[in-house]
Amino acid sequence: MSKAQVNHIEIAYSIHGSGDPLILIGGFGQVRETWRLQVDDFKKDFSVITFDNRGVGNSTVPSEPFTIADMAEDTVGLMDALGIESAHIFGVSMGGLISQTIALDHPKQVKKVCLGCTSHGGRHAVQPAPQVFATLALASDPSIPPEQAIRKALPYTFSERFIREEPEKVEEYVQMTLKHQPTPKGATGQMAALSVFNVKRRLGEIQCPVLVITGTEDRLMPPENAHLLAEGIPNAELYRVEGAGHAFCQEKPEEVNKIIADFFKK
Repeated sequence: MSKAQVNHIEIAYSIHGSGDPLILIGGFGQVRETWRLQVDDFKKDFSVITFDNRGVGNSTVPSEPFTIADMAEDTVGLMDALGIESAHIFGVSMGGLISQTIALDHPKQVKKVCLGCTSHGGRHAVQPAPQVFATLALASDPSIPPEQAIRKALPYTFSERFIREEPEKVEEYVQMTLKHQPTPKGATGQMAALSVFNVKRRLGEIQCPVLVITGTEDRLMPPENAHLLAEGIPNAELYRVEGAGHAFCQEKPEEVNKIIADFFKK
């Protein structure tokens, strides 16, 4: 792990492999380690950059509120610090919001973008059931034991099939997430940032090649949002991971990694 001074904060990052730069941008509470199943495949063809968004992991937890635009500037600032003029970008969930913002505000620094389990935000996005946000909010409640909050969110993280058939992998996820659990302040900051995001009216401005990918059983970010993105972004491709939930990267890594690598390489 290394750290870079970006936008008056520290961003912790790691680099694996060589080749065209590929930046992986995590979702709410996600840290570099979460990408392990992708890094092992992607580093064969790309220079893979993973990092902790502000508010989590070994990056700075700001004392002031911040936005998705701030987090996009963090990513671009990290690219500048590493001497990367342009890169492929894969962002999931909140990372997909950040990726859209980079593609809109820094188009020359983006080669291709893959948007995973995410949305354009705003009132026209398809919202999950009310209890989903209530469950996620437990991560920022200091009165709730972290492991309890993580386990309550499992039905919205994975598909029912994965929870039933792959309990050891689910438990591995629980322990890893518990190890890297964000502070209440960090979780609150990220939740506040993602809750006010909306670029629906700007989707037509995205000109780089885009792949939108979703799990068909995603209860956290309903798959209809992927269709709305693909319809709104010029010439965007859409891929559905059948039977997978929000964490489709962990449920079906071989399938997902191949689809994404092929998109970036073609």
